[in-house]
Amino acid sequence: MGWWENAKSVFGDGGGGGNVGCFPRIGRKQARNSYAFPADPGSEKRRGGSGGPVPEEVITVEVPEVTLRELNEITASFSSEKLIGQGSYAKVYQATLRSGRLAVVKRLEKPSKYASNVVFLKQLGVASRLNHDNFVRLFGYTISGDLRVLVYEFATMGTLHDVLHGDREVLGLPPPEQGSAGRPVLSWIHRVHIALDAARGLEYLHEMVQPAVTHKDVRSTNVLLFEGFRAKIADYNMFSQAADMARLNRSTHTLGSFGYQAPEYAMMGQMTDKSDVYSFGIVLLELLTGRKPLDRTLPQGQRSLVNWAAPMLTEDRVQECIDPKLGDQYPPAGALKLGRIAVQCLQYDPTFRPSMGTVARVINYAVLRDQQGVV
Repeated sequence: MGWWENAKSVFGDGGGGGNVGCFPRIGRKQARNSYAFPADPGSEKRRGGSGGPVPEEVITVEVPEVTLRELNEITASFSSEKLIGQGSYAKVYQATLRSGRLAVVKRLEKPSKYASNVVFLKQLGVASRLNHDNFVRLFGYTISGDLRVLVYEFATMGTLHDVLHGDREVLGLPPPEQGSAGRPVLSWIHRVHIALDAARGLEYLHEMVQPAVTHKDVRSTNVLLFEGFRAKIADYNMFSQAADMARLNRSTHTLGSFGYQAPEYAMMGQMTDKSDVYSFGIVLLELLTGRKPLDRTLPQGQRSLVNWAAPMLTEDRVQECIDPKLGDQYPPAGALKLGRIAVQCLQYDPTFRPSMGTVARVINYAVLRDQQGVV
């Protein structure tokens, strides 16, 4: 059974649709959903009464469409009882599909203009083709008039941000022992495997997808955790929106993405795959130190994770910045190597940063081999 047949087993083939906003469905290919719209939104007006054909662009979305009936059923008509998160651009609901699978339903805010639907369909077409073990799965979608909904797989163990920083109870983790302080500790070996999984997810976007995709919002809230602490990268910034998959699992929005922004983006608005690499370097520092990228509760010189940790990522000082919750349950050599990878990712000049493929290979071969006897 192919991946499309697997997807149809979740929702069916999406039959029974009709017109979608101002874009009528013009056909299907192998049960996939296709939409047509003017290649140039202004071409029809300029055509006047000439009677000539309007150039059209056809987009195919390769995940099933969820019917409105099922959508209302699994969200109790988008009731507040199902609401688990809300941002500037979307409300997020937890749902159980008819197949019994847990999912999150992301209801996007109404589009403000015609062009926004064009962008939405184009990006949805791209997102529907993303298929990797370390990238969160898009199960389905709904477009009906102004209603735009995305359905994703549910991260049963929350986000990396949740686990590291304790902003909410993490599903699947045992409670702390009686009388103990704090929360269960994410072990060193789990941290390394999470780093590797996340690196592979970004490598897929940058180096295996054609055309390549820049995530644009890499942070610990967008690293979702599943059984066995396997990690997947959550939705790349499909619609240039601030809302992210972090809040799909009730994590708390702290300081947004500002602590993760590469210098070239913060100063000039330039965003490339190397900007993702920089942000990933911040995530590595979070895994090493257990600290947030920006923390205003700390003394002035320690609020910026990069400024505080970078000087200590040397052979004789790396142990000073390791998450104290780990105690001595980590290999110093492995910690140093992971720290050095972070330093390379955080190079000021983007051209000096490694590719995500290189990062994944170094974590796999140079860091994991130092884990003997470490849990």
